[in-house]
Amino acid sequence: SVLRDIMRAWAGDGELDYRTGALIVAGSGVMFSFTAILFRGLDEASDWQFLTFRGGGAAVAMLMVIALRAGRRPVDLGSTGWRTILAGCLLAAMSTLYILAFARTTVATVTFLIAAGPLSGAFFGRVLLGERLTRTTVVAIGVAATGITIMAADGLDTDAADGFLLAALIPACLGLYNVLVRSTPDVDPVVPALVANSIVAVVAATAALASDGLGVSFRDFILGFVAGFVLIGVGLPLFNLGHRSVPTAQISLLIMTELVLAPLWVWIWPGETPSTATLVGGAVVIGAVVYQIAAADRVPLRSPAV
Repeated sequence: SVLRDIMRAWAGDGELDYRTGALIVAGSGVMFSFTAILFRGLDEASDWQFLTFRGGGAAVAMLMVIALRAGRRPVDLGSTGWRTILAGCLLAAMSTLYILAFARTTVATVTFLIAAGPLSGAFFGRVLLGERLTRTTVVAIGVAATGITIMAADGLDTDAADGFLLAALIPACLGLYNVLVRSTPDVDPVVPALVANSIVAVVAATAALASDGLGVSFRDFILGFVAGFVLIGVGLPLFNLGHRSVPTAQISLLIMTELVLAPLWVWIWPGETPSTATLVGGAVVIGAVVYQIAAADRVPLRSPAV
């Protein structure tokens, strides 16, 4: 079964086929998308406070996984090299930039800029891994870009320069992160997640203490902790696992499920009604993701030229 194959690959026994890898990458995006509803549900917590509790919750989840697997399938922390450390730093940067940009500009603006992720992934994948774009992937990226453009058409905000610049950095980080994780298939998917969220928790806590402190309501603490412990704690290792079977440009495409679904969740609660353009564009993007998964275009993994 698919679940059995995922569990075996998680333990380092065997490898996922392309379609299973693509499905869990897209599925991890679905999990990440619920971050928007938890962030919008905060009472008074600042972005740095939310990042502190989310990073802490995710780090706790990773440590629990390491402890639970200590017997039969121990996590090999000794295999952590400079690529894994750098990947963790890039992931920490992305996680932080996303929330900071989300708090400073419109969702449409963040979505539009992150849509450059597949192009960034294609560039780094080609230069560092020698991965070629298939015709199906080119078509899927083009369709997804069209959908993102439709989504952002009536909500793009270039006046909020700080939020715009923060969001613009995310695609480059994502593309390079995907290359680094894909080029280290022997590293347990828990390791870069632990590195990243430990960094986020420390950096965010330092920033929060320098401004608003860490005193928040119990509700805000729970929302932040759940965002890390559940959404990141489950979604991020699966996202990392999927890298082994999915080319870099396609990973950036498949993870767009997060961008499409986030506006839908905040529509359900707390009631931020999305525009017609958001719904139509989102449907186009989901169509591109389904098209890519159905095509099953796998590109052989090669050693990085770095």
